[in-house]
Amino acid sequence: MTHVIRSRKAEIAQPRLVSRLALGADGTVSGFVFDPEAPERRFTIDILLDGLVLKTVHADAFAPECAEPDRSNTCGFAVSVDTDLLDAARHLSARLANLETPVGQSIDLENDTTSRSDLRPTCKLRWLGGLHFHGWIDSEAIVTLEAIVDGESVAQVRATAWTHIGGDAEGGVSRNVRAFDFHVPQRLADGRIHRILLRKEDGDRLPAAATFVAFPDGLAGMIDVIGGYAAERLRGELYDRLIPASLPLHDYAGWRERFPLPEPQPSSLRLAVVIAGSSGTQQTIASLEAQSHENWTAGAIDGEPLSIDGDALLDFLEDAAPDTSHIVVTMAGVSLERTALARIAAAFDSHPDALAIYGDLDFLADDGRIWPLAFPAFDYERLLEQGYCVHLFAVRREALLAAIEAARPDSLYRLFNSLLDQIGPRQADILHLPGALATMPRLDRTTAGALLSAASQSHLRARGIHASVTRETGNFFPAVRIKRPVSRQRVTVIIPTRDRVSLLQRCLETILPAVERCHADILVVDNDSAHPQAIDFLSDLPRRGIRTLRVEGPFNFARLNNEAAATLDSDILCLLNNDIEASSDDWLEEMLTRLGEPDVGAVGALLTWPGGVVQHGGVVLGINFSVAHAFTDRLSGDPGFLDQLLVAHECSAVTAACLATRRSDYLAVGGMDEARFAVALNDVDYCLRLREAGKRIVLTPHAKLVHAESASRGSDNRADRRGRFEHELNLLRARWGEFLNEDPAYNPQLSRDGVPYRGLAWPPGRRAPRYNHPPVAHDLPLGF
Repeated sequence: MTHVIRSRKAEIAQPRLVSRLALGADGTVSGFVFDPEAPERRFTIDILLDGLVLKTVHADAFAPECAEPDRSNTCGFAVSVDTDLLDAARHLSARLANLETPVGQSIDLENDTTSRSDLRPTCKLRWLGGLHFHGWIDSEAIVTLEAIVDGESVAQVRATAWTHIGGDAEGGVSRNVRAFDFHVPQRLADGRIHRILLRKEDGDRLPAAATFVAFPDGLAGMIDVIGGYAAERLRGELYDRLIPASLPLHDYAGWRERFPLPEPQPSSLRLAVVIAGSSGTQQTIASLEAQSHENWTAGAIDGEPLSIDGDALLDFLEDAAPDTSHIVVTMAGVSLERTALARIAAAFDSHPDALAIYGDLDFLADDGRIWPLAFPAFDYERLLEQGYCVHLFAVRREALLAAIEAARPDSLYRLFNSLLDQIGPRQADILHLPGALATMPRLDRTTAGALLSAASQSHLRARGIHASVTRETGNFFPAVRIKRPVSRQRVTVIIPTRDRVSLLQRCLETILPAVERCHADILVVDNDSAHPQAIDFLSDLPRRGIRTLRVEGPFNFARLNNEAAATLDSDILCLLNNDIEASSDDWLEEMLTRLGEPDVGAVGALLTWPGGVVQHGGVVLGINFSVAHAFTDRLSGDPGFLDQLLVAHECSAVTAACLATRRSDYLAVGGMDEARFAVALNDVDYCLRLREAGKRIVLTPHAKLVHAESASRGSDNRADRRGRFEHELNLLRARWGEFLNEDPAYNPQLSRDGVPYRGLAWPPGRRAPRYNHPPVAHDLPLGF
């Protein structure tokens, strides 16, 4: 006899939650959810209007109501809802995603007569890794705060900068707020969990807190010190990549002592040292006499700062240094580090094909504090517009003699760039030595600007390029603006869009003057617009001379641009987001002038938020083993680190929110990878594949536009998109590997947490001599 035993369906235990749901006057829906029996739990919340799920959000933000000893303080959520949707609905509610457990009390939108509160976040504190913190406070005035760690006051924090917040990630309407950035004392890098909060000068606590853990010299370094855990070092290295540590730039003197450069390998190479200029010669000679490398001969050539007498230089080399194969050239007043010549000689020994070598420098401020002049691997565009690498460099003798004979240079700027008169920048093996070779004096930017302008124009003329060179105002270095001639080529601006007709309309209105000035065309790529107003607007565009292309299917930014490129026969493509606004009529022409160099593969523009905070100043690789926009802690008009926002310079990548590229180059590398990078990071991958093909990527701050980032499609921080972004990021890491962590356009001594150029890496990255050579991608089969 068979007995049938029916299973009992186990009931799912519903958690007993403490929760709240609130609606702000600006449409911000916020609240918190907390499980007293499992305080470590995190929940995902569905926001519903009239019973239909509108948005999904993680409850992982700071919530003041949860900041109690028995609770986690990261159980809150905030999301912005269109007020038009709220006005048309009857009920607002929230629940745990995939469950029916309510969160807070539902809100009667029709009959609740109580006024809505202003529930926008008023401040935020973010741990960037190590001892580094960043945040903002909603204030017009400068605010002084106090950082409290485990009940102890450890730092005074001044919110003096600006940043841009808003949208899905921060809640509420986009706006500019006061920003702060600080480090806590190094004694807290003890491998223990600490809790930090902020309070105002009057003692009021801010609704912002975080927990952190920091290790001296990183987790991998701590594992080495402890010993016996060699198998765990790989885990430590990965942790240090994902959560890197840093120290503030003003601690540079102590950082140098903590992380001295390794002693170079001994070398028998004989060097000739040429000191150019009269003022400061004795200071430079004194530093030469202290060199660890003793096989050198020096000669001083009198003259004005940064000037050089070619005949006198040749006489010195022939008479006093006939047996030297490598020449070191320095401006008078530079004080060389003890191992400077030894490092240069060792670098030539290990890289015998190097044409020239330059290194980082230090700068001594009036108050006696030293600051790092941390340079990239060789940057040709920045050489022309800033001359950043000419103050101390070394070159092979035969190359120097040939340059002097052909160009008759009269300044260090012209002496250096004359090395490239007969070869392109990609063919020149110019080596960069990370770590200071010397301390340089303050420059007379007026004199330097005149010399740089003349040198860049002479060099370009020697290459057959009749460009205009305009002197600009530099903050630390001189600055000029190069405008190469623009050939008559067919240019098409490609703008993907879906509904949001007001964004597209504003974009077209503002870019039209620049488009007409360059005799360019516009192609609007419509990705399944369904709103009647958008359909009417798009159907009217051909009458105005604007082409349209309809591409159906899910949003895939890479595919939209690929299909557009396939239908065009233009020479130049300008990829443009529909949430871009132009404020001048020369931005497109400026980008096209940069493509006047045949080895430039893509050009990017300086983008700001509507309030003037920088949104994109180039892409830096390796930040938290990811990528980050540079200078997002600066206002428009800020010179940037070492004046980079004043001059055109190379980057490893630029954003496709505004990117100019040749169609032939686009097709040659296969366009954007629509299979692996459908939405995010396709522009970074595209630029890296251009670089792999031998092309340069240039960011020009002379093309400035406004970008309301993600206004058209929303933020990648949304809960329903976070997984997709992480997947695409992991694909980028897999394809580009170590190169993603060793950006040649970024100095290995600079921080890799949060916003680039903000601090010093702790510990520094690899400081070996480096070329600006193309990256090599790993094969990445689909499905892996």
